[in-house]
Amino acid sequence: MPGIFILSLDTELAWGTNSEDLPRFSRILDEEPQIIRRLIDLLDGYQVPATWAVVGRLLLDPAVRSGPARTPERWYSAPYLTEWLTGARVRHEIGTHTFSHVYAHDPGTTRDVWVRELEAAAEVSERLGLPMRSIVYPRNQVGFVDTLSDFGIIAYRGVERNWYGNRSGALHFLDRALGTAAPTYAAPALREGERLVNLPASQFLIGGNGPRRLIPIASRVRQARLGLDRAVRRGEIYHLWFHPFNLGGDPRMFGALEQILREVRARRDRGELAVMTMAQAAEFVLANAEVTRAGARR
Repeated sequence: MPGIFILSLDTELAWGTNSEDLPRFSRILDEEPQIIRRLIDLLDGYQVPATWAVVGRLLLDPAVRSGPARTPERWYSAPYLTEWLTGARVRHEIGTHTFSHVYAHDPGTTRDVWVRELEAAAEVSERLGLPMRSIVYPRNQVGFVDTLSDFGIIAYRGVERNWYGNRSGALHFLDRALGTAAPTYAAPALREGERLVNLPASQFLIGGNGPRRLIPIASRVRQARLGLDRAVRRGEIYHLWFHPFNLGGDPRMFGALEQILREVRARRDRGELAVMTMAQAAEFVLANAEVTRAGARR
């Protein structure tokens, strides 16, 4: 069985930024639409579909005030994303990043609040004719998993399972700087329940802002290449993710992503790797689980 490559993109513009941090990120927020447009073109060039996990409120009509007062509406409303993504040459998936970037682990996020968030996100998706099959949790705070199937969601991006226990700080920085092999995952073990699949992250394509600039670009690419090699060798899943804005602020970042996409294309062209969206990968896992169960009953 070939390995599987998944790319998921947390698409939130200012919804994931605290209001007090907005002035610091104003430049990248203004540039993000151009980053997204360039990213879509790059993925078209390499024929790589992605799962764009979009905050639902971004897709609302800009006439509906979304963001805080005295902030540019373009940071909080981007209905053009639907046309851009559905008009791409490759068939991207538009998943959800919740309706307003709510954190599942926040004390104020009760079960009722969470369900209302998904209801609102589902309403936006239905209005636009977009099936809501996958979710990426804001800040990777996984919770209320038992509610997902109620909304037709069959895939979520789980937390990366790395050697340092996914702790932030020095070990995280060291792992990225050394470019150790990204973790990969055996597909049959990812099924949760009848119609849900956890597709854990393998690698965050860390941006080049602040101290992260000290991490060599070659380390990012090496980590991805080793992860792809492992996925091919074991027939497992390698799941890359980032925010579109992570490609801004450092002109080297698009080059890093393009090197990774070249690695993906080479393995795909050799028949060693399949490129899937989150929903496609989940369907693959579920279908193979059904085949396995059917064979066991014979």
